[in-house]
Amino acid sequence: MRAEDRVRALPIWRGQPRVEPLAGGITNQNFVVTDAQGRAVVRIGGDIPEHHIFRATELAASQAAHAAGISPAVRYHEDGVLVIAFIAARTLTADDLCDAAQLTEALALVARAHHDIHRHL
Repeated sequence: MRAEDRVRALPIWRGQPRVEPLAGGITNQNFVVTDAQGRAVVRIGGDIPEHHIFRATELAASQAAHAAGISPAVRYHEDGVLVIAFIAARTLTADDLCDAAQLTEALALVARAHHDIHRHL
C-alpha cells in the first residue's frame, strides 16, 4: 500500500481527508491532512535500528514534549504511523536567529526541552 493510501485509510478522519505531501522528512514520509476537524501532520516510517530510530521512542518523546507544553498533541498512532496536531508555522532560518529577541526565544525553548521533557517520560 502506498503511504498516501495508508494515510487516507486511517480511522481518525472526519469526512473525506485531503492529503498533501509535506517536504523535509529524512526518515519519514510526511503529509498534511485536512478533514472536517482541521489539519494534522502524519508521519509514516518504520524503525531503522542501524540509525537508532525506533518509532516507539519517537511516540514517547512526542507525548512527553506535548505534556511539557513544547510540541503539538499526538492525535493518533499505530505501528509506523504518527499523527500530530498541525501548527501553522515556519522553520527558523539562520537569519532569524541573528535577531536577538528571536534567538532568546529559541534558546528558552531549547532550555525548556532539556529541562522539562524528561519529567514526562
